[in-house]
Amino acid sequence: MPSLVITRDTISVRLQSDRLELIRHAETDTERPVRLEVPLHDLERVVICGRPIVTLPVLHKLMDRHIPVTFLSSRGRWLGAIDSGNQTHAARRIRQYRLFESESVRNAAASRLIYAKIRNSRRVLQRLSAARHESDSPKQREAAAFLRRSCTEVRRIRPAGDVLRGMEGMAAACYFRRLGDFFPPELPFVERSRQPPLNAANAILSWSYTIVLSEIETCLRLHGLEPGIGFLHTVAYSMPSLALDLLEPLRAPLCDMLSLHLLNHRILRAEHFRFDAEDGGTYLTDDGKKLFFTAYEQTMARKFSLKSGGEHTDFRQVIERQVGAVIRILEGGEDVEFFHMP
Repeated sequence: MPSLVITRDTISVRLQSDRLELIRHAETDTERPVRLEVPLHDLERVVICGRPIVTLPVLHKLMDRHIPVTFLSSRGRWLGAIDSGNQTHAARRIRQYRLFESESVRNAAASRLIYAKIRNSRRVLQRLSAARHESDSPKQREAAAFLRRSCTEVRRIRPAGDVLRGMEGMAAACYFRRLGDFFPPELPFVERSRQPPLNAANAILSWSYTIVLSEIETCLRLHGLEPGIGFLHTVAYSMPSLALDLLEPLRAPLCDMLSLHLLNHRILRAEHFRFDAEDGGTYLTDDGKKLFFTAYEQTMARKFSLKSGGEHTDFRQVIERQVGAVIRILEGGEDVEFFHMP
């Protein structure tokens, strides 16, 4: 159990020696409390969604064991994280702050991130189309050609600033127009909506992005990096800009593919989503979150090769490697690439 995910407000967590005791309190008169013990030595991370009751001794013990804790709202909004603070790497952060002032370094890294994102988006559409024997359909050929040209242009001219963001935006629009064809008809995708997500398709996409973002942000902290100073995303209060940067190459091959798997295999169905009249958004239910995290852990642990005959890896190792790529940039590396989907 590398991850412990707590998704219900009716759960309380307290410390029992070297174990966490989770108590799911009764929600009706006919239910009885359910108790579960989790050994701390089995944990690598904890994710807390919503407002369960977690005692201060629990948080102290997690910090003492160097087990990071991520906090999300019940709607899937990233709130923040805590760790032991022992991963501070002052020299690395000083280098990071200084390099942020170098426009050429920021632009070079940003263009490589967007190249990887667009390339991976194209590969996802190729795989999905091949599985449905639609590789030669006009819609697929048009989308693949546009994304291929976008990759070529990003590589060739190394655009910066608004030009790069404009190219990324057009590529994303092309990608989502085609991606929508692969959602099930009972839970269709029409267009991307974020705050709030307006339907189940957008709800699972946004939720997946947030969960992966939390893992990236935690990994950055564990390597002594400042998550708030990135290359592509702007520096803003309470925004994990560098984590958002590293999420870009993983959106399509990890988050979008997982979302389609959950919906098309009916692991998540309409009853696993709820409409919130307060903001007009659609969100996962507690039961839906439980099903999501089961599939998510399986996806993160699944082994694959980056090239034929190459060593096996998984998505958590991919996150580590992308953080390693940032460190190489800080150390003066120039030929640094981010994750390219095989």
